[in-house]
Amino acid sequence: MILYYTRSQKTKIFAEALSEILGQPLYELDSELKNMGDFKFLTKAFGMIFSGKGFPVSNMPESVPDEIYVCGPIWGGRFVGPPKYFLDNMDLSKTKVNILMTAQTPVEKHRTRVQEYLSQLKCIPGEVYAFASGKDTEMPEKEIAIEHLRELLPDKAVR
Repeated sequence: MILYYTRSQKTKIFAEALSEILGQPLYELDSELKNMGDFKFLTKAFGMIFSGKGFPVSNMPESVPDEIYVCGPIWGGRFVGPPKYFLDNMDLSKTKVNILMTAQTPVEKHRTRVQEYLSQLKCIPGEVYAFASGKDTEMPEKEIAIEHLRELLPDKAVR
């Protein structure tokens, strides 16, 4: 199962590509953040960045399979927002959790921070994948995202 949250649609492109490569269903984490105007959204986002907290998800899944991929953006250098809320509030004790994050550069610095966070969760820690997709980068094309993911996941690709 591929779970994702996106506001700008950049993370969605990577989640769709991952779903296609792995042959796994997509599940969009929904939140009232999507419907907020820019000012209110930025206010909430800054609050999450400084507190390190997530933001409530309105459609938490009832259950998850043994392995999941959670896709979400990095805001202010932190993995926050609805994906963090999901990870902090779902029983994942028997689930291998992989994270695919989209971030402005430097992605390696963010990857290290997210790996530390993942190791502290009550789950089976998986891999952390990072892609640059910030304001200074163009909207990624799905085909390019698929190419990158095929290189990272050659043993898991179904096609």
